[in-house]
Amino acid sequence: MCGIFAYAGDNDCRERLINGLKVLEYRGYDSAGLVAMDKNGKVFLEKAVGRVSALANEVDSRKEDSWTYNTGIAHTRWATHGWVTNENTHPHISSNDRFYIVHNGIIENYKELKSGLEKDHNFYSQTDTEVVAKLIESLYDDNLKTTMEQVAKKLVGAYSLAVIDTQNPWTIVWIKLWSPLIVGSAEDGIYISSDVNALASLAQSYTILEDHEMVVIEDKKYSIYMAGEQIERASETIDEAQKIDELGNFTSYTEKEIFDIPAVLKNAWSGRINFDEKTIQNETLDALWDLDVERICIISSGSSYYAWDMGCYFFRKFSGISSQTIISSEFLADTFIPDSKTLYIFLSQSGETADVRESMKIVKAKWCMTFGIVNVVGSTIARMADMWLYSHAGVEVGVASTKNVIAQVGVLLLMAMSLGSKRDMQISDVRDMISELSEIPDKISETLMQGPHIKKLAIKYSKYDHMFVLGRNYFYPVAGEASLKCKELSYIHCEAYSAGELKHGPLALVSPEFPTMVFNPMGKFYGKTISNVQEVAAREGLILWFISKNDTHKELYSDAIELPETSELLSVFTWLVSSYLFALYLAEALDRDVDKPRNLAKSVTVE
Repeated sequence: MCGIFAYAGDNDCRERLINGLKVLEYRGYDSAGLVAMDKNGKVFLEKAVGRVSALANEVDSRKEDSWTYNTGIAHTRWATHGWVTNENTHPHISSNDRFYIVHNGIIENYKELKSGLEKDHNFYSQTDTEVVAKLIESLYDDNLKTTMEQVAKKLVGAYSLAVIDTQNPWTIVWIKLWSPLIVGSAEDGIYISSDVNALASLAQSYTILEDHEMVVIEDKKYSIYMAGEQIERASETIDEAQKIDELGNFTSYTEKEIFDIPAVLKNAWSGRINFDEKTIQNETLDALWDLDVERICIISSGSSYYAWDMGCYFFRKFSGISSQTIISSEFLADTFIPDSKTLYIFLSQSGETADVRESMKIVKAKWCMTFGIVNVVGSTIARMADMWLYSHAGVEVGVASTKNVIAQVGVLLLMAMSLGSKRDMQISDVRDMISELSEIPDKISETLMQGPHIKKLAIKYSKYDHMFVLGRNYFYPVAGEASLKCKELSYIHCEAYSAGELKHGPLALVSPEFPTMVFNPMGKFYGKTISNVQEVAAREGLILWFISKNDTHKELYSDAIELPETSELLSVFTWLVSSYLFALYLAEALDRDVDKPRNLAKSVTVE
């Protein structure tokens, strides 16, 4: 989950390293550090607990050091091993002060390695990474490349690990297994990053490294090795979609990304739905039909799990295919029974989510069909999958995903309709659905105009420490996602339940100090949900309703958010967007850092 950035080239690297870490900060922001060297091995080392801005201040405080440091590595940390302290902050150092390393991932056998090194080395930190620094020193054979090949053989776990040597200051060696690694080429030198976003404004092209590969950077050039042999790997051109937009007039990237949703949804459907002819046109979806799918198993985590849960409803309704969702970490803990007639779909925003990636690895080992839906082009899960679709949501900076979740839901609905159109779904129903889909971005824009009203209600509810969120059928996973966003952004204890489950235990918690949010569109379960929530009202529980503009019982609601009229199924889009606005404004009322919630990181690359 940490972010790593490196540079070797013509210019002083310190400002470049800081700027790279700022872009990568969503991957972890407990502490940050960098080490830079000049061509003679003079070292500039700085660390700081807290945000990258704290590191930048420390570097700025040493302005009297006007030396030119051409090579450097930097790290922003999401703590796994050890407290958030200066001692545990990367870069870590060998005992002889020669080797500096930064690391993203987890070394699972670090305790065993450490016990073997303790007789010759003293350890100053609690991290697994320091153990690797000492291991490099112990195995050094006068060649950093061959030494790192030996180090890699000793490590168990996931890692992207960069090493710099004070006696060879023009050289950076980087090895990887599972954790992402991208090399960027520019006129002023070579850059390395944990993701392509940090390279977008610096490099002209980039290369994605595969597992067990090594990069050696020397004299503004890089070479890639596999099993000791140099190999060639194709590079890609940086495009505009990989660049982070300016914040503009928005108060946070999270807010901007919520307001980007109408355009994002259009982008997710662009080239896949012909709205003029009211048809679905996509080669991948057409090829999916040829696989003779009888069942669908969806494996994901976090917000993607709730998106997939909605997807299961879509698949069952439109295609008649039995579908289930499994949390990826639970999939890894269970016994996998392979089925050649099941399509295993994997959802990840970053395409690097560790437990989703490991789940796919298990499924592929049994020669079962894998399908990936990710946002990041060229990411690990996209490259591993037999088939894939991109959500095309663009770069998402806010740690709590919003626009990408909506894009995922849009892609899942598209898949379900495509499969359904080739099974029992009537063509007239497909055309009617596509006609209504064309209106959804505008309906979302109408929902966003409710912002001032939603903000007023969020301020009112910000004084409570606990909340229920209720929904039925399609809106049960909507309630789950809304609950998760409130937890992530505001730190309020928030639980999601099916409305019908309230009386089976949770009702005991209801009181005037325990409000309830309810998603209740006009539809099949409208009346039942009203009856369920009357149980809350009878216990003097405060209720915030999310309702349709055509709701026929508005006199029941003391607090309500009215949303545009749509079909019950498609209203999941506007309901989700309204819940994101509520969670955002709830967090702002509590003075939270909405882009970087405490304890979290966006790209979860460790299990």
